[in-house]
Amino acid sequence: MKCFGTVLLIGAVAGILASCHTASRQAAVPTPEREQVISEALKELYMAVSMAPSQSLQQQKLILRMAQKATNGRELLLTMRAAVGVFASNAAAGAQTVESQVRATVTDKMMQLATLDQLIDYAKLYPVDAEHARRLVERMFELGNATTDARVWYRIRSMAFHLKEPDLVEQAQVKADQLAR
Repeated sequence: MKCFGTVLLIGAVAGILASCHTASRQAAVPTPEREQVISEALKELYMAVSMAPSQSLQQQKLILRMAQKATNGRELLLTMRAAVGVFASNAAAGAQTVESQVRATVTDKMMQLATLDQLIDYAKLYPVDAEHARRLVERMFELGNATTDARVWYRIRSMAFHLKEPDLVEQAQVKADQLAR
């Protein structure tokens, strides 16, 4: 009876560990883009941004709220699309702080929630600061490991070059060349 209890306990612990391992692996894989939806709350914020006075602090704070509420890559890209032209290049210090908060929030969330294609589009279309560039390309590498298509790795290499990460450019080139053979 004692052995049976021990075996049962070991089985339960093994099951719990296996489920934790599966959950952590699933957390690292973003929701496929076709399953990502834009919430009603984010659509309402998008409309509020378009109605707010152009380049106003109100409009900028709405963009920040959009970034904070976004829950997938599609919503984050919509947030960045809404932000185009909202932050003037000669903005006051307060607006620059909001802009940097938006960019940092979106970039961090993109690395967690976006698909590889969405990350590449984001890096291609919007400025990424040097602080986030390397981690962004490394995340592309993680997501790219699931593919055997050399063209994907050439796109990653292009983004690594665009973000000025020469050692990652070289690594992506090697991977692409291996897959192309």
